[in-house]
Amino acid sequence: MNIEEKLNWLQPVLVKQFTKTVQQKQLAHAYLFEGISGTGKKEMSLWLAASLLCQDGEANLPCEKCQNCRRVFEHQHPDVIEIIPDGLSIKVEQVRNLKAEFSKSGVESHQKIFIIEDVEKMTTGAANSLLKFLEEPEGSAVAFLLTTAKQRILPTILSRCQLVHFQALTKKKLMAELETKGLSINQASLLVQLTNSVEEALEMNGDEWFQEAKKITWKWFTLITSKDSQSFIYVQTTIMPHFKDRDAHRRLLDLILLAYRDVLMIHYHTLDVLAYARYQKELDHIKTEYTGKAIIQAIEDVLLSRKKLESNVNAQGVFEQLVLQLMK
Repeated sequence: MNIEEKLNWLQPVLVKQFTKTVQQKQLAHAYLFEGISGTGKKEMSLWLAASLLCQDGEANLPCEKCQNCRRVFEHQHPDVIEIIPDGLSIKVEQVRNLKAEFSKSGVESHQKIFIIEDVEKMTTGAANSLLKFLEEPEGSAVAFLLTTAKQRILPTILSRCQLVHFQALTKKKLMAELETKGLSINQASLLVQLTNSVEEALEMNGDEWFQEAKKITWKWFTLITSKDSQSFIYVQTTIMPHFKDRDAHRRLLDLILLAYRDVLMIHYHTLDVLAYARYQKELDHIKTEYTGKAIIQAIEDVLLSRKKLESNVNAQGVFEQLVLQLMK
């Protein structure tokens, strides 16, 4: 699948819109592409960059075969400047280089394209430099700013860019893509409930910690739903040693919430992807032990525990209290 085919699969509406914009030579000088990871923001920026530099394309669209197109997609074209965070932020040295590039003309063409990933991670100095460029663009420069956290970007930068929202993948599309990557339906069914990103789903699937986390959570869930008193002790002996930090604590609650969601879906005969599809028989049995009202109450208890975690309440205490609530 070439980049245009991938974009047509990920963002068909945006491809149609930008095709018209490119053909009419009406690209703005600055865009802010926002949306969760894996939705095609980087691919779209490269495809548009290639459209501006392509040697052989028809109707101003990239051919994806000429030397310029290949170099753009291989991140080797000197007139396409890509900036990605160095660690947790875009560093001072990167900003200096960016400032210098803003004032230069293209090396091989009159066109210059800037692609800045995770733009929300820019330091204040970097953001101010970018703002100056956005206010006074030089020559035929186009900037594509990519973000997963629009709310963290300065309003002055937002106001000077055309905002483009990248829709998350539907669960059906994500399931299909994960299956083409070699994942089974049972593996993919849980992942699509936790992320809308193919890349993040594949990363989680290959993570040994996550694989163990799934097993531990399911075991805890079965202990709780069978009213086994070991579920309380299990928090100290098994859960806390594995789920060691705040992110892990949140993940645990996400996983057990999905188990109760599955029971609710089965109870009300709702046609949707079960997160724990591999345990369909067990879920069918658990469903018989609960009323719809009891399942909803259990979900509310888990959600309340999540709120407590966000208030920095001791995690072990939160999980032990949750067990007591769920076993009433």
